[in-house]
Amino acid sequence: MDKLVFSFNDVPVILIIFQSFLFAILLLVAQIGKRQANIFLAFFLMALGLDALDAMIYWSPSIKHVYLSDHVHIFYCLKFSVYLAAPTLYFYVKSLLYADYVFSRKDLLHFVPLALFPVLIAALYLSLGEQGRELGITQFGLLYGNPVYQVHLWMRNILYVGYGVACLILLLRYKEELKQRYSNIEKIDMFWLTMLVGGFLMIWLWVFISYLITLFSSSMWLGNVIGISGNVFNAIFVNALVVYSMAHVTIGYTLAPAEDRAEQGEHKEADNIDPGIMDKLNQLMQERELFLDPDLTLEQLADITHISARKISSAINRTGKQNFFDYINNFRVQKAADILTSSNAKLSMLDVMADAGFNSKSTFY
Repeated sequence: MDKLVFSFNDVPVILIIFQSFLFAILLLVAQIGKRQANIFLAFFLMALGLDALDAMIYWSPSIKHVYLSDHVHIFYCLKFSVYLAAPTLYFYVKSLLYADYVFSRKDLLHFVPLALFPVLIAALYLSLGEQGRELGITQFGLLYGNPVYQVHLWMRNILYVGYGVACLILLLRYKEELKQRYSNIEKIDMFWLTMLVGGFLMIWLWVFISYLITLFSSSMWLGNVIGISGNVFNAIFVNALVVYSMAHVTIGYTLAPAEDRAEQGEHKEADNIDPGIMDKLNQLMQERELFLDPDLTLEQLADITHISARKISSAINRTGKQNFFDYINNFRVQKAADILTSSNAKLSMLDVMADAGFNSKSTFY
């Protein structure tokens, strides 16, 4: 009787499968953090688990012969997982950053490749034929050389890398939007999320390189080494993603939904900027030193000046050629310089930082 035997290379893949499904169930039942973000993260983890399962059953000869020799379709149908994993990571990041974000009908467009997957499989089945489908699960060269399967591989890599880049752009854009409204952004903790998204992106780039090496050269062994190491890193980042996501249920600040921000941007361009706004702001900063409040926000400044936040932001952006964060911190830097040049007492840098309105070493330095 044949025995099921796993190799050492299967260990990280098994860990990914087991942990992804376990953590996904935990996220779905746990009453912690943002429900919508947890749902997207759970689906992302399940998709990663299915992707790892697809890889393991295809490349493990013992699994093929012991359990799945008569189940040809499973070797093809599980390949849908990438079309689910890539967009759900993007929507997880978006849900976590923007507290008011709600998944809408237009967001369904991101799942069009997933909806078209049955068409891709039908085309693959048609191109392979019945005998080719059976041989394809044991002869990778036959499957790899199929044009339809190559379309799937290209889409797989492009989706993973593309959505990974989109997540990083989303994080950078979020940080820039914070700088339009807050003078202190040290309360947000984006480092863990940026590192994890960047980590997954590096893994997917790593796998993409493996695919390109295999496609354009005869170095199959190098592609295999890259693929195996990618599985190891994937297992590590799956653990880190869940642990950090449950430890950091929020980022720090709540921004308006994307539609509202876009609408504000349209109004901003249409507004005629009053040059007197910047004069009034500069005068207030010099006379009342509002910048000494380390947590001063755009909304607070609007209440003080009785000028709408949108007009203040437009004036600072278009007249001052900077964002709100830089505008306020420039006054703080000047205040710190004045303290250092005018004070006879020996003040520590922390004292100067506090007296100038800074409450963050990183911003001050």
